[in-house]
Formats: sequence, C-alpha cells, structure tokens
Amino acid sequence: MTELLSLTNDSEVLFRQVHPDLMDGEVPASSGFLPTPGDNDELSVDRSSITTAGAAFSLYTSGGRRSAAVFGVTVGEFRAEGIPCREDPIPQSPTAPANPAHAIADYKQHGSNQQKKIAKRLKQKAVFRGKLHP
Repeated sequence: MTELLSLTNDSEVLFRQVHPDLMDGEVPASSGFLPTPGDNDELSVDRSSITTAGAAFSLYTSGGRRSAAVFGVTVGEFRAEGIPCREDPIPQSPTAPANPAHAIADYKQHGSNQQKKIAKRLKQKAVFRGKLHP
C-alpha cells in the first residue's frame, strides 16, 4: 500500500463543497467545515494544485451529490488550527469516477467541542476568501 503524503505547501487552497442545506444565502454554515459523524473525523477536500474549483464542483455533483458552493481553506490555515492535511486520491470504481485531487483534513486530534470552534474559525477564513465556484 502506498503511503499517503502530508500536504506541506501552506499556500495551497483546499476546496470544500458546501451542501445547499448548509448555506444561508451566500454564507456557508460553519458545519460545512466540520466532519460529519460518519466521516471518522476527516473532512474531504480537493487540492487546488491538481484541480480547479469549477472542475471539483463538476466532479462532485456529477454523481448526484449536491453542492451549492465551493469555498477554500489553505493548508496553512488548517495547520494553524492543528489540523494536518494529507493526500487521499480516490481511484476509479464501477460506480464513481476517479478523483486524484481528493485530500483529507484530519480533525482526529480534537474533541467534538473543539472541532466546532475550529470549524467556525475556518469558515470565517473561507468567507473572507470568498466563494470560489459557481
């Protein structure tokens, strides 16, 4: 098995899809930057060094999943919150296309309450950066 590499370029933007239910007008809820209970404390993102916000959106929604917007948080912003990021490319399967840009922001080092506080701060950074797509 190939070892997944940590992301080290602090300026790389990681794209986050935000579900329509997590949007208040043009502003995402902080829960859009928080792993869900079934995510094993890992937040799925896509790497800007490999794809664009538009291409990430198209790939994500091509299988029927819903996204209202793509926002971005940098590797350095995650790192400043104690959230390491690593590559996690998804191979082609019979039911889904490959996603070589997929990565993980790993929240495992933090408890639930701390994760919520971190998500609020990361949301603020993403909103300041602005919606990246559409």
